[in-house]
Amino acid sequence: MMMTVQLIFSLAMILFGAELFTNAVEWLGRKLGLGQGAVGSVLAAIGTALPETAVPVTAIVFGGSHEAEQVGIGGILGAPFLLATLGALVMACALLAFRSRHTGYLLHVNPRAYGRDSTCFMIAYVLAILAGLFPSEFMHELVPILLISVYVVFIFMCVRDKSDQVEAEELKPLYIQRKQTDPTITLVFVQLFISLALIVGGAHVLTGGVERIAVHVGMPTFVLSAIIIPLATELPETLNSVVWIRQGKDSLAVGNITGAMVFQSTLVPALGIWLTPWSFTSHAVLTAGLTLAAALITFGIYRTTKALRPWSLLLASSFYWILPMQTLVARYQMGHFYLIFGTVIAATLLLAFTSSRRHSRFMI
Repeated sequence: MMMTVQLIFSLAMILFGAELFTNAVEWLGRKLGLGQGAVGSVLAAIGTALPETAVPVTAIVFGGSHEAEQVGIGGILGAPFLLATLGALVMACALLAFRSRHTGYLLHVNPRAYGRDSTCFMIAYVLAILAGLFPSEFMHELVPILLISVYVVFIFMCVRDKSDQVEAEELKPLYIQRKQTDPTITLVFVQLFISLALIVGGAHVLTGGVERIAVHVGMPTFVLSAIIIPLATELPETLNSVVWIRQGKDSLAVGNITGAMVFQSTLVPALGIWLTPWSFTSHAVLTAGLTLAAALITFGIYRTTKALRPWSLLLASSFYWILPMQTLVARYQMGHFYLIFGTVIAATLLLAFTSSRRHSRFMI
């Protein structure tokens, strides 16, 4: 009972913090004269990436054991994995919930910003995978420098892009100010820090509860850190995106997730490669492959159709269930897990097919 209350309370903290954060970060972007691409892909992504970054970094820096290293590597690889799969699922569900046949089940994104984020992520993630598949002193020295360079270039391109700039009349008043006037930069930062405290605190409480549940299941250390911990700490990105999709700010919603994927595939892996042997287990190879496959499918369909629709996002999200399915089958030697997760995957693909047919009828 107490564990259930803890999970509900932590989810409420994260949800409320996400609402405050999206409001504050939009005003901060307005004050700095940034476009929506920079606000979503840099400011929002870095801010909400703090909880899931803290877990692997703490494990690597203060752990000192092989198990701690597995927690760190699992958390680093698990964050992009969750964003590329379940992040896509959340955006697809938000589209189906908040859009209609008249408005179209479609994410209206800036093609240049989305292409920039996706390209930087895939370049960085492939570099991080190569360092894990071919561990050597040369790779451990070269790849982190390349990853940091990719992120520096990414930030430069985001800040220079002034398209889709947020206008003041489009923004809701700052939540912590009573009068509906243009807030000062000080008030914006106060609300920003309050929201981050709620998000980080809620994610910390949720992580503790989810870890206790996972211990009873008996998952391996890497899988625990790759699935369970990011599942709790990635909620800020996904919930922020739901808020923005509901408000019709699709560029911010998508950039929030893709920008976090770039951050999680550059600076954090660079630290992991420097501080750990960064040698991949079979679970790590599977996680990396599923992440890259989901990202490639989403981006490939977008390049072909010039649009992000629920069916393509649902298709990418189906890759998420493969890792827990394989892990549970290997752990308990029970083939019925194939049936359980196979049913979930089939249901996801059926929903994607139904969404695709619905869009086709709408276009006709």
